[in-house]
Amino acid sequence: MGFHHSLLRFSGIVSFSLFIVACSSKPVQEPDLPERVYYDKAQQALEENLPSTAIKHLKDLDSRYPFGEFSTRAELDLIYAQMQAGEHIAAHATAERFIKNHPEHDSLGYVYYMRALSTYQGAESLLSRYLNQDPSERDAKELSKAFNELADFTSRFPNNIYAPDAKARMYYLREMVARHELTVARYYLKRKAPLSALRRSQEVIQNYPSTVAVEDALAINVQSYNDLQKTSLAQTNLTVLKQSFPNSSHIDEQGNFIPLELPSDADPSFLYWITFGLID
Repeated sequence: MGFHHSLLRFSGIVSFSLFIVACSSKPVQEPDLPERVYYDKAQQALEENLPSTAIKHLKDLDSRYPFGEFSTRAELDLIYAQMQAGEHIAAHATAERFIKNHPEHDSLGYVYYMRALSTYQGAESLLSRYLNQDPSERDAKELSKAFNELADFTSRFPNNIYAPDAKARMYYLREMVARHELTVARYYLKRKAPLSALRRSQEVIQNYPSTVAVEDALAINVQSYNDLQKTSLAQTNLTVLKQSFPNSSHIDEQGNFIPLELPSDADPSFLYWITFGLID
């Protein structure tokens, strides 16, 4: 009762102080609360699904008690709160800082996972913000970064509780990046740039051989070589396509290659990514 009474009394003092500030040109420094109060306020905010409020309390704790009893726990909670608030870049930076400052901490596996997850969710958020389409149709740099960070996590902590989830996300990302390469390749074919299209399709075959995108990559190879009038190479790739995918939708009943249906017009948002170097 005394503790709550003290808090009420303190809140009254703060309210009065704010009133004085409003009437004066000189700011009044807010007194520090006990470290535990900042931490408990943050926990309550998280329980009430108010991550932005929790972030404020955790940052207040860190600025006032950087080496306090709750400082390390507050750093971990800050990563989680920033993720819940959709502050993916900030969460990534906080995780990076924790890894640097606490290289032997028991929760390091969790932090590596959250670092990767912040990139993963940030990429999804960026894609959905600008377009209502399959993420494979957009820039793959952040997806590739997320994949690499997930791979780093699983290699360091293969038995971590979050490892199965990380591996599932890696599988999904491989498919997305591979399909992204094919989307770009089709646009290059449409723009009469078969060499660039060929580079993209071969990237899929060489780097993502276990994905379902390989069938379409082989078809783009055939189309590209046909466009380049490299008949022999086109036939070689067609043979590989038939052997690897005998029921391929790219082959008719007579065993002939079916020319690809290309997009009728270049997507303006795709051209935006090209123009600003987000897709090369």
